[in-house]
Amino acid sequence: MSPCEKHGKASERLVAFEGTDTGRRFLACAEPEGQNCGFVEWVDHQWPPTMQNALLKPWAMVEDSKSARVNDNLESSFTIHHLTEEKNKLEANYDKLVQDVHELMSFQEDRVVDFRYLQDNLTYQQQCRSELLADMKAHMAKKDAEFEKLKQNYEVLLNLTRAQATVIQNLKLKHIKDKQLFSEDKMNLELKNAELTKSEEKLTQEKLELKLQIAELMKAEEKLKENIKGIQAILEK
Repeated sequence: MSPCEKHGKASERLVAFEGTDTGRRFLACAEPEGQNCGFVEWVDHQWPPTMQNALLKPWAMVEDSKSARVNDNLESSFTIHHLTEEKNKLEANYDKLVQDVHELMSFQEDRVVDFRYLQDNLTYQQQCRSELLADMKAHMAKKDAEFEKLKQNYEVLLNLTRAQATVIQNLKLKHIKDKQLFSEDKMNLELKNAELTKSEEKLTQEKLELKLQIAELMKAEEKLKENIKGIQAILEK
């Protein structure tokens, strides 16, 4: 047995099963695919022409059978594809019909639910409106009471303000009268002060004149004393 030329390992004995070489033995590389070097060595000689022609007929029949089978498979594939498309369309139509039925049922249920919801909502709104109206009435009553109280307080404040205005007006009138009296008294005092000032000036002038007179009298007295002394001196002689 010839070894593999590339790997140097023992080759594998195989039998051909294709075309005119059907039944011939050969040696091939024993390595798996991907590492196989493609080494081939025929063990049997090539078949004679009659044998080759005899082998060609069954292989031709096999090829025809394969072609017919392929065509049948192709037609079957087209038929299956067409049937599959029809099935998908029917399933889609069925699903659409089921969806439409569900939507119709859901719509009817939603209408019932919406009607109940609207009815409940209307009842709730009426209750809320009644409660709000009651609250507003209570609030208005409270506001009316507060308004009456504020009105009373306003009247009290108004009367108090009027009384204060009267008192202030009377005080102003009294102040004006007192101011007038004070002005008159001030004028009288100023006049009296002016008179006193004049009298004081007059007294000062008279006092000054009196001092001058006293000084003159004292001078006259001194002179008189000197004259008396002179007379006494004359008499003593």
